[in-house]
Amino acid sequence: MGFRLLSVFRNNHIQSLLGNVISAFFNVLSFAILVRILPESAFGEWVMFIATYNVLDQIRTALLQSGLIKFYAGTDETTARSVCGAAWYVAVALTLIFLILNAGVLAIGWHYFNGTWQFFLLHLSLLLVLSLPFNFASWLLQARHQFDKIVHIRLLQNSTFLLLLIILHFSGNARITLILYAYAFALGAASLYCMLQRWTSLNTIWFRKKEQVKALFVYGRLIVGSMVTSGFIPYSDNFFIRTMINPAAVAIYSIPQKFMEVIEIILRSFVATAQPTLSAAVNRNDWPAVSKAFCRYTGAVTFLILPFIIGLIIFVQPLIIILAKKNYLGATPIVLIFLFSAILYPIDRFIGVTLDMINKPQLNFYKNLLKVSINVIGDLVFIWMFMDLRAVAAVSFLNLLAGVAFGYYFLKKQLQLSLKDILKEGWASCTLLLEKLPAKLQLVKKN
Repeated sequence: MGFRLLSVFRNNHIQSLLGNVISAFFNVLSFAILVRILPESAFGEWVMFIATYNVLDQIRTALLQSGLIKFYAGTDETTARSVCGAAWYVAVALTLIFLILNAGVLAIGWHYFNGTWQFFLLHLSLLLVLSLPFNFASWLLQARHQFDKIVHIRLLQNSTFLLLLIILHFSGNARITLILYAYAFALGAASLYCMLQRWTSLNTIWFRKKEQVKALFVYGRLIVGSMVTSGFIPYSDNFFIRTMINPAAVAIYSIPQKFMEVIEIILRSFVATAQPTLSAAVNRNDWPAVSKAFCRYTGAVTFLILPFIIGLIIFVQPLIIILAKKNYLGATPIVLIFLFSAILYPIDRFIGVTLDMINKPQLNFYKNLLKVSINVIGDLVFIWMFMDLRAVAAVSFLNLLAGVAFGYYFLKKQLQLSLKDILKEGWASCTLLLEKLPAKLQLVKKN
């Protein structure tokens, strides 16, 4: 019966969701520990450092992930090996560029950084190197639709960091320096595990071809702009809050961002399975299938997140106390603004993914550039006028609304779709999912 129960979860959507649930679960626990063991100012600095590392990691992911999936999935063994090798070549080259740039920033700006940031930047390169095999294996396994193995990787990385945090906490050694070493160790452990399992295919770097390297770079550079500008939105929020208010305010603003992890779990899971589906339809020149897939994914995820949004709104204050402490209850109105905005997350995300997959990444870049421009200008003006975190959250909603309007307008020029189609296909998908699940569970019970 146990094996039959597992068969219920042998579905790409479920396995992708499970991977993201595990990752988010451990991230929330780690967050809850960090927010309790670090002073607000130190925690704010940690949030800023991780955001800085994530920006660089997003550049690397943007340049390679979508391209690897696009050119690898569904190809013969020789082509797949060449694409994988080309991706490794670009990944190593880009990481070396990051290391050189980081060294330059340290050499030029050393005296302008405080002691904490001097330490952070000295170890930024270490994180970038240790995370590369772990990240590359995740991209490659996604291209192969092996989402169960991605679950293993995320479980190892996140649980290792959490375990080390608990040890540091109870041993009385919860210093920010040791926390960074714990984070680096967790990344290194996950990368080593991937290499031992041979999920990285590092040896394929010797089979790279110049044309594949060029194709990956040309395709990926367009997506880099989209992903970096998108990732720069929360980073700019934190930067201006830290600069114009104080680091402790960054810690408060991180609470609603962590609440959004619940929505991101569902979004990331469906995006991971939508990319290969959309790409395959585009490669067949089956544009009606592309439109249908966009409407199905967008509508289904919108309906799926509604109960979670309502539940989070109802229990917002108890959840803030569980996640952080009572002195973080001031984040309540900011959390509510984020939650009401979240209903637009699915359509915004899938517009971007679809534009990338139909070879229009420049439109996705313009969409995100519009959003980040509104965000930066809005943050500067609203913080200067009000000195209130609620104003920053309101700006985030405005840029999201503008991005959806811009992206939907241009996507409609490429595909035959409507808001009615999104709701219709999404509701049909949700209904089908709910009808199938009891039947599968009943089958397990009978056996």
